[in-house]
Amino acid sequence: MTLSMPDWQQWFAWKVSEADFDRRREPYLRYATYPQLFDEHLGGVAMVTTDLPKHMLKARAGGRMTSTRRRLWSTLDWMSLQYSAGASVQQWAEVWPHALEWAEEYSKLHAAYHASAENSSGDITPHVSLVSEEYWIVALRLVCFGLLTGHAARMPQVMKVLDYANADLETYDGLLERLVAPYVSGRPTPPDTATRHLPYRKLFKVFAAQPEQRPALMATYLDEWYHASRREPYVNQHGEGDVDFYGYWSWEAAATTVALGIDDRSYRDMAFYPKDLADFARALAADVTAQAEAAPERVPADEAVPRSGWWYTPAKVDSRRYFKQGEVFPQIVNSDCGDTLWIWDRDQTPRSLI
Repeated sequence: MTLSMPDWQQWFAWKVSEADFDRRREPYLRYATYPQLFDEHLGGVAMVTTDLPKHMLKARAGGRMTSTRRRLWSTLDWMSLQYSAGASVQQWAEVWPHALEWAEEYSKLHAAYHASAENSSGDITPHVSLVSEEYWIVALRLVCFGLLTGHAARMPQVMKVLDYANADLETYDGLLERLVAPYVSGRPTPPDTATRHLPYRKLFKVFAAQPEQRPALMATYLDEWYHASRREPYVNQHGEGDVDFYGYWSWEAAATTVALGIDDRSYRDMAFYPKDLADFARALAADVTAQAEAAPERVPADEAVPRSGWWYTPAKVDSRRYFKQGEVFPQIVNSDCGDTLWIWDRDQTPRSLI
């Protein structure tokens, strides 16, 4: 999928004015640095996007790789910055598909660098390291931002980027695997280890708990989040030296809340919880559900899937699986039931994530 060029004039117009800055979500974000960070990151993203095609053939493999990696990081930083500044979360839904496309372009150029003479060591490194600070810089934000803006169906593309070299090393993160499990088939069983350990490992208790226990566990997670994050790159970035400060947010808390359908009323006003994103994701899901109510609940094989979700067929034992809207239902051959009929499962609970 190739997206059209972003409307840069519109994107630059999203800068939050000084008059509106009082409504920012992140109290530690200062207007003294916000416009500078906004222009620096969005300007860099626009420059790489518009100039790269002009220089693709003559640029060195390492230069192409480095430029597109920097664009991806800047895009995710800019999205974080905009949320902190109080911008509309609707912007995120428009920007995230570009972030994914730019992640895929970086992946191709990174692999091309590995195959080039410039890679004198011959080492093959991950597109995104899951054991370094890149875990939060790219992996966690790319997954959470996508899930929270209605792009869960594109998680297979995200995981393809993250699997490069990591899968060969059998490096899988327990939190990311739990979050994408309902949407990506063929994944390994989510491990009981987090590649960056704390704070993320503490969320495993939330996934494993009974529904009525989850709100209290999530409140504890948020209460401990900043201290437990002391090894992460976002800690202690505010203040007079805030040139790399984009806000303190537990994106994974919102993604987990939405994924598990947790009632967040008891912790939605706690520090670090991006409640507006959780609300946005739930509103999107409600719209999808409302639109799907008119869709048929029994569909013959070889026809398009009318709505994303869990389906099963009497033509095969243990056939329940997740289909994306627009996919084609498969035919079950040699079935005693005759023609294959796929049935919408009234229980849309994802398969076990633990």
